[in-house]
Amino acid sequence: MIKFTHPYILLTSMSGLAICSYSAQAAEYAVYGKAEVQIANTDTGIMRYAEEGTQIEAPFSRIGIKGDHTLNEYLSVVFKYEVQVKGFEEDDTDEPFTARNTYLGLKGAFGEVVVGRNDTRFKYSEGKVDNFNETQGDISQVIAGQDRLGDTLTYTSKYWYNAQFSFTYAPKDDNKDNEAGFAATLIYGDRNLSNTAYYITLSHVESLNNITASRIAGAYKFEQLQLGALYQHSESEDGIKSGNGYVVSLSYTLDKWVPKIQFAKDDSALRQASDATQWTTGLDYVFDKQTTAYLLYTDLNLEEQDDSSVALGLKYKF
Repeated sequence: MIKFTHPYILLTSMSGLAICSYSAQAAEYAVYGKAEVQIANTDTGIMRYAEEGTQIEAPFSRIGIKGDHTLNEYLSVVFKYEVQVKGFEEDDTDEPFTARNTYLGLKGAFGEVVVGRNDTRFKYSEGKVDNFNETQGDISQVIAGQDRLGDTLTYTSKYWYNAQFSFTYAPKDDNKDNEAGFAATLIYGDRNLSNTAYYITLSHVESLNNITASRIAGAYKFEQLQLGALYQHSESEDGIKSGNGYVVSLSYTLDKWVPKIQFAKDDSALRQASDATQWTTGLDYVFDKQTTAYLLYTDLNLEEQDDSSVALGLKYKF
């Protein structure tokens, strides 16, 4: 029989704590997500992300894990695995998950390079312009290029004098139009409006998801007021379709209440089948940084048909 003395037990415990401490420093990860429920009534159902009639949905609810692992003083492995979670409807039980950003890569003094499924850096450039992100009023309802693509390589630089460069590349064999494509974005300021009260971005996408487009976007926050704007010129890869898109957004924080409004218009017929105009207005009640209740109304006008939707929702981020 082996007898464990007090010094031996103490030494073993300290060694275990040291190993755990080292592991915690070398590999850090976090489980995160968003749980959301929404009751919506939609008129005709031609609008994306909303079905005709009254529906109870879990729009863009998700769960993921992200983190990094230190390899040496110069390099770390970074990863993210994220899925959208469905399941409110009976049909969703067969396929309750859909892929979102999922990638693996390296980061260091050079910045970060990841490979996998990711928002294109063109989509990334929207920042805080979209007041109704991931709702029926999302700017992707009318504006082309808001894509999340698989089989891509993404490079993001570190900030240099408040400026950051990022790049998406898709090889020919993995791109929808069978041509190599890319998106490049230059941002000045903080796109999250946390470290600076402003940001402005220039972005271009070439032959990704069958479009070529250029945009300028920016947002500015002054005390309780937040303004956002975007202009974009888009063309289809075959040159048949082309046009311009605009977004203007405004919100104002009154204690826990945040009224907001947004206008979006596009005449390229790339996202919708015809010219599209959308007005959206809403009111958020922010319980805390994680929990928000909201009410929104959006009206989409197309040449062939119109649609509108009113929604009441609650979302919780963890």
